[in-house]
Amino acid sequence: MQILTLDGKWQYRRLGEGQWREGLVPGTLLGDMLRGGEVEDPFYRDNEARVLPLFDHDYEYRRTFAWETGKAESRTRRLLRFEGLDTLAEVELNGRPLFASDNMFRTYEVEVGDLLVQGSNELRVVFRSSVAYMRKRQAEYALFGIPMVVEGYTYLRKAHHMSGWDWGPKLPDCGIWRSVKLLSVAGARWDDVLVRQRHELGRVQLNVALRADRIAEDAYRAQVTVEGPDGFRQVRTVQLNESASVDVEIDNPQLWWPNGFGEQPLYRVEAALLDASGSTLDQRSLRVGLRELTVNTEPDEWGSAFAFQINGVDIFSMGADYIPEDNVLGRLSRERSERLVRDCVRANFNTIRVWGGGFYPDDYFYDLCDEYGLIVWQDFMFACGVYPLDDGAFIDNAVAELADNVKRIRHHASIGLICGNNEIEMFFEDGRIANTEENRRAYVSFFEERLPALVGELAPDTFYWPGSPSSGGDFFESNGQNHGDGHYWDVWHGNQPFTDYRNTYFRYMSEFGFESLPDYRTTLSFTEPEDRNLFSYVMECHQKNPAGNQKILAYLAETFRYPKDLRSLGLVSQLMQAEAMRYGVEHWRRHRGRCMGALYWQLNDCWPTLSWASIDYFGRWKALHYFARRFFAPVLLSACETETDVSLHIANERLTALQGNVSWALKDMDGGVLESGGAEFKADPLSAICVAELDFAERLASPDVRRRVYLEYALESDGAPASLGTAYFAPAKYVELKHTDIRADVTEEADRFVVELSAPSLARYVELSFWTLDGLFDDNYFDLPAGTVRRIGLPKAELSKAASLDEIRAELTVTSLTDTY
Repeated sequence: MQILTLDGKWQYRRLGEGQWREGLVPGTLLGDMLRGGEVEDPFYRDNEARVLPLFDHDYEYRRTFAWETGKAESRTRRLLRFEGLDTLAEVELNGRPLFASDNMFRTYEVEVGDLLVQGSNELRVVFRSSVAYMRKRQAEYALFGIPMVVEGYTYLRKAHHMSGWDWGPKLPDCGIWRSVKLLSVAGARWDDVLVRQRHELGRVQLNVALRADRIAEDAYRAQVTVEGPDGFRQVRTVQLNESASVDVEIDNPQLWWPNGFGEQPLYRVEAALLDASGSTLDQRSLRVGLRELTVNTEPDEWGSAFAFQINGVDIFSMGADYIPEDNVLGRLSRERSERLVRDCVRANFNTIRVWGGGFYPDDYFYDLCDEYGLIVWQDFMFACGVYPLDDGAFIDNAVAELADNVKRIRHHASIGLICGNNEIEMFFEDGRIANTEENRRAYVSFFEERLPALVGELAPDTFYWPGSPSSGGDFFESNGQNHGDGHYWDVWHGNQPFTDYRNTYFRYMSEFGFESLPDYRTTLSFTEPEDRNLFSYVMECHQKNPAGNQKILAYLAETFRYPKDLRSLGLVSQLMQAEAMRYGVEHWRRHRGRCMGALYWQLNDCWPTLSWASIDYFGRWKALHYFARRFFAPVLLSACETETDVSLHIANERLTALQGNVSWALKDMDGGVLESGGAEFKADPLSAICVAELDFAERLASPDVRRRVYLEYALESDGAPASLGTAYFAPAKYVELKHTDIRADVTEEADRFVVELSAPSLARYVELSFWTLDGLFDDNYFDLPAGTVRRIGLPKAELSKAASLDEIRAELTVTSLTDTY
């Protein structure tokens, strides 16, 4: 098969108007307009509102390409392939209509052999306004969807977040967002290559099921080659009619494990389609990881389990929910996604959930998850609304979309679960969706009958779950704590305190979150000086959660003293976010076995904004991501405190036992030790234990004393890095911290700079940052006890640009909580 790529320079304009301008494919209209200077940055100030009306219009794209027909070849098909059209598109070749698309997530192919001409050919794509379509359909018959978006988004198979969300702008873009190719298929090509695994003790059998798309009755052969990272290589050749099956046995396989449990070796499976002469007509190459990966839902003493099971081991999932990385899709890249995935691994993630209101990521995203060891919870793209599931054409369109994407991603080692939708079942239960028999039946028929059957056919070894949250379907305890997964929003939306997480015992927490401002430099990127007030018009344009800023201040009133300026407010908002997530994760990890996962909302941003993300739009780590690095550590020592007592707990999320010592000290702010103690411990693999119960009721009877002391605790073991922490007996706003000078000495080593820190009294939430540089520190937003010396590394490879020692010293800022008020 020969492939002519039709990516690159195209031309575009508003339909029938004005001069043609240069665009790029893959890309989008908004990206092209920004590149050509036709619009201002929609992320800046309130420009979003001025850009939105552009999408009320229709647009057209065109390009020419040369074609030499050569000798007529009756057995060669010419197929035009669009891998992504966003969304309502009409495609023409040389003035002849080819097809119309209405699904951003599908791949479209059409035969064009009769329409190609010798020499120059013109390809034209007209994009009709998605906004006009959605609003028209919604006006005809209103379907429920979340507020704050372009209404009618559930009528169209288009990334919902483009219509706005409570963290994203209304920028319903359009364009040729994935590649365009002209395929020349001679005789036959692959229609399907499915790789399955059967694991036995010390051996894995790969079964490669092949199906060809043929236009001739010639003799064909299939040649399957399997190569492993250890030099393993086997080749199998079989005769092929329309289908064939090939088995390859691998002794002593190298197993794939998620991050924190082992390595990520990958095998290459290559299927070549050969004609009678031995020439290759088509070839498919897949990278697979040898593993058994499913979800354990066995009944137990609390209800039923919900745990990823990898190679027979139930693990505690640690990670976050992923949204599209940008509203301007042409800015996406493998390099950008790799940075994000690498940042997940740095924070000890082993799982990432692809949320159902965006789009199915590019192949390279799943490749990266394979390589770095992140299990992918993959939602289908249905979220938070009612869909026209009584419309046969809509269902057929959606099923074709799902088939395209399941077949594309199913071979990846990282795919651990496919989920039908986000929060639709829950919306029936809480009353946001009309709980009628008609709505319920349509939901069950599609998400609990049609889709599991489809996944069972196309990806028979992949676990299917009907929705998130769910207890298994049929509207049984849709967001209950005894089965399945849960979304918990009483902290934040329900205004409950952080400690409320400790009252929950979900089996798997797949969504919970807390908002914060981004890095102050990110705030500067979309504001002018007059905008830099939390309740300014521009700041509220970048706060898409209704009453979000009020909630930040309400929680602030319960937690911290009022900050002196917007930069300080941004910092304390991040500290609240990080502490909220810490309360939840540490609690659920202390109850490992009953709870087996914590995925916070959310990992990333699609524009510079105030949101639940732990990494902002520019890739800057908020305090939460540094906290996640600690509370997702494989070995975690955590404290559960009240006003007068503390229990200390170890979570050992490793495949080996751990033993060592836990020490603790009750101290005053100047480092004076009031009480101290310790204990030896032994923790089994994959366990959580309580190692100490400390009662300070007599010493901490007075509120005055509780405001002036804290508990410092540490775990030491030869088999694991030290785990450190502090616990307090009064809200941070009441703790009597002293304004202390933090000494910071910076030295240089071959591959890193080292910041050595010390202070004469306790410094809480020490932040290391820069004025203009970006970099990742080995630790950040930590407490620095009096008299303690902390050495924090700053790898040179993680700096946004090369810098000298003098530049680092000049750029570095060191602050703590007392500097915010």
